[in-house]
Amino acid sequence: MRVISDFLNRVEIGPAQSHENLTVFPLFGGSGRTPDYATLDEAISGGWFEVGEVSEGGSVPELKVVNRGDRAVLMMDGEELRGAKQNRVLNLTILVPAGATLIVPVSCVEEGRWAMQEVAMKSTADTLYYKARMKQARAVSASYGRSRGPMSDQGALWDEIAGVAEKMGVQSRTGAVRDIYESKSRGMSDYVGAFTPHEGQTGAAFAIGGRLVGFEVFEHADVLSKMLRKIVRSYALDAMMARPAKVQPTKEGVVEFMGQVAQGKMQQFAAVGTGEDLRISGPGITGAALVEGGHVVHLCAFRCGEKN
Repeated sequence: MRVISDFLNRVEIGPAQSHENLTVFPLFGGSGRTPDYATLDEAISGGWFEVGEVSEGGSVPELKVVNRGDRAVLMMDGEELRGAKQNRVLNLTILVPAGATLIVPVSCVEEGRWAMQEVAMKSTADTLYYKARMKQARAVSASYGRSRGPMSDQGALWDEIAGVAEKMGVQSRTGAVRDIYESKSRGMSDYVGAFTPHEGQTGAAFAIGGRLVGFEVFEHADVLSKMLRKIVRSYALDAMMARPAKVQPTKEGVVEFMGQVAQGKMQQFAAVGTGEDLRISGPGITGAALVEGGHVVHLCAFRCGEKN
């Protein structure tokens, strides 16, 4: 679909920055409109946006959100919510209209708990780490293809998290991904501190161990500035586990990567909330975009293949 290729054709790539095993290329260029929505963190901290179980009994792959404000709320693919009966992450990017109540698709990232904590869930500093998020994006697209809607492969996600916990030597009573992040909090802070948004920056492309693995672009620099810390943390965890770089990523590689995404197969589905959910697939790539009113609100794309 031309909306994606046109959007990516406007993106410019800035000079690379590196810390340890992670390289970030700042991206510039968006949709040209100023967003009139709040982020999930802003809405929850403001007290006018609530996230909780769909009922007293709850449902693992679903949560209920209530927007009591006069602005829409952007919930990003992979953002983590903690509390209720178990911690969850969002299966896709969602724009919740002002005044709306929605049931949103999520995945559990805390296999060993099904007991109520805080009724109202809290947003966190974390987004699901790159490798798991890539697999989840691929699973959600496959679920759409089977007419099941935006569902993940829950069992595979639990196995993925358990494998990373074992690899990193992390013990978790409930199998929570948060325990992995908290065990690496000092290293995470170093990564986050190394990458700050530039003026006008709307996105970022990420390389781990010298290999380009993903990129994110939002429609406006204000959104990226609020989301970059979360996204860096997700790639930093993978960077901590990867082998040291043998080659250096290049701008030309980022251009090629974005070109592959622009030429990928696009499937359009009605979004949860406002807009359309575009699923992107192709040889060695997977991704998704939320498009609203003909504008790309958020685009994420990931490398996938034998190494993943």
